[in-house]
Amino acid sequence: MRKPAALRRGDVIGVVSPAAAVDAAAVATGVHALESLGFTVRLGAAVFRRDGYLAGGDQERRDDLVAMLRDPEVRAIVCSRGGYGSGRLLPLLDPSIAREHPKIVVGFSDLTFLLNDLVQRAGLVTFHGPMLADLGARPETAARLTGLLMGDRHDWTLRARDIVQPGTAEGVTAGGCLSAVVAMLGTPYEIETDGRLLLLEDANEKPFRIDRMLTQLRYAGALEHVAGVIFGEMPGCSAHADEAVTVRDVVAECFADANYPVAFGFPSGHGEGHATVPLGVHARLAGERLTLLESPVAE
Repeated sequence: MRKPAALRRGDVIGVVSPAAAVDAAAVATGVHALESLGFTVRLGAAVFRRDGYLAGGDQERRDDLVAMLRDPEVRAIVCSRGGYGSGRLLPLLDPSIAREHPKIVVGFSDLTFLLNDLVQRAGLVTFHGPMLADLGARPETAARLTGLLMGDRHDWTLRARDIVQPGTAEGVTAGGCLSAVVAMLGTPYEIETDGRLLLLEDANEKPFRIDRMLTQLRYAGALEHVAGVIFGEMPGCSAHADEAVTVRDVVAECFADANYPVAFGFPSGHGEGHATVPLGVHARLAGERLTLLESPVAE
């Protein structure tokens, strides 16, 4: 795996919109949060473009990302927001560009498509973490994100709210937004899950929909040989008032016979925590604790 160089104060952070159109005010507050921490922010040419629900056409969004990868002054790339659209870029991307210009790439939600593709086809460590539109209202999140990108992981260990299946396992991190992970099944960009610590998180999906997606993963064999599974906070994934089933119930039933550790409620992705989980690095899941076993940036 190629590890990007660690971020330093004063470095240029590029912003791109590979998915949905973004609100200018949210971008402005996010830019301010990063600049307040001592970084220079450079917006991509297509950040504010619109093509229906997308931030410009597929080729525009692809070209913006490639331009940031090739720009020698840009040391990290933070996506503006998720929504939908980054998966449409995968056939247009040449993975050799990211291999030749290894840089920090940060996002979550719909960016699950792009992050895992860069891990698998480009061999580049990526970062499942908060996007620019999230940072303005969460200055502490911006500080924790940039701290990790600068190589500080002394207090990184994450804790889940609940243990579904006890145990300890080590593996390479992969995954992200559950609906995106499922959407990649059966495609050339399907996520490799064997031996992985698989992160699965989502928002505003009813428990029966979570059940359906986990069932599809199970039928596809994607959960058979994982090292462990890490669930996010799953905000808004609640049933109707007359349904006495929680998303935690669904997860417990799905993994009732699992012979690997499963934890629920990690503060990454959708939810309140917004912690950053590097993808493509070795980590250990021990009960409710997730710990990095290596630095995600070049030291």
